[in-house]
Amino acid sequence: MLAFASLVLSLALSAASSAIPVRRQGTDYPWCNALRATCEKQLVNSTDFNDFLTHDACLFGSACPPDFLGPDDGPLPPRRNVQLFIRQVALDMRGSGYEPPHSEDLRVPTSLLQQISTNGNTITKQNFIDGFYHALDASNGPWPTNVSIVKDYFSYIVDWTAVCSGNIPFKNFADYFVYESYVKSSGNC
Repeated sequence: MLAFASLVLSLALSAASSAIPVRRQGTDYPWCNALRATCEKQLVNSTDFNDFLTHDACLFGSACPPDFLGPDDGPLPPRRNVQLFIRQVALDMRGSGYEPPHSEDLRVPTSLLQQISTNGNTITKQNFIDGFYHALDASNGPWPTNVSIVKDYFSYIVDWTAVCSGNIPFKNFADYFVYESYVKSSGNC
């Protein structure tokens, strides 16, 4: 009986561990890598990256989950999307040794938010989806295989901002990209 229980427990643990996908280096996020490449092209003339969040590919790439930037081995980084994305772009463009700006020192311009929004005041789920796909247009894809992937990225922003209606005011939406790496917020919606 004990051997049978051990076998069942072993099989259950094996099935549970194989059911948890581990995503690394963009293999499951080719659209995030496309946004990163487009962001780098948009920043090609930037001297200090202080205009990072003024570019749509950089903004939406920062919304990608951090595990697409994770190392091939070792633990996944804690959820710090924005700063990890900035650091990776800086590493790609300038190599190691360059210290990029911290996201808390950057600003999302109202003009970019107005391009994303349809009402001039808030960012909705549909605005985010449209903006995400529009930012990918510059790279000609690849695009997420299912729109629910992009909806999940937006739901994290909704939860972080605690604007559970999903109609996120510009200031709250911009605050996510500026402060998400330093101020943890979850379980709000």
